[in-house]
Amino acid sequence: MIPLFLLFEKLGLVGTSYPLIIPAFFGIPFYIFLLRQFFMGLPDSLREAAKIDGASEFRIYWQIMLPLAKPAVLAVGLFQFMASWTDFIGPLLYLTDSVQYTLSLGLQQFQSQKGSEWGLMMAVSTMMTVPVILLFFFLQKTFIKGITFSGIK
Repeated sequence: MIPLFLLFEKLGLVGTSYPLIIPAFFGIPFYIFLLRQFFMGLPDSLREAAKIDGASEFRIYWQIMLPLAKPAVLAVGLFQFMASWTDFIGPLLYLTDSVQYTLSLGLQQFQSQKGSEWGLMMAVSTMMTVPVILLFFFLQKTFIKGITFSGIK
């Protein structure tokens, strides 16, 4: 964390939301491994049949492999959303203005100001959880398709 903070400080990005956004574009190793394993599990015969039909590598990826990998891509998207949504230490390091604070920091700040207002804290915690639950319920069918597809040989 320290080298990354020093890098963003030299670039003049501390105090902005860019240090929270930029690292996600360079790939999280777990997500890369998850997608690699999913693509390795896809049958080679699909790619070979498309090559025989004259499809380019980009077309094979875009029209054959990517639609089949939709459940894995959505799983990675959900994991990244949950990690970003509940991130506490990143915004604490990089954001300096309380107006830019995320909900996690806002909840902690609320707790330090109001003390033990448990009813209000539970209400805010529930409101923080609702988007993640809704996202999962809307994407549940796609996850189940991915599970059933990975079980077929």
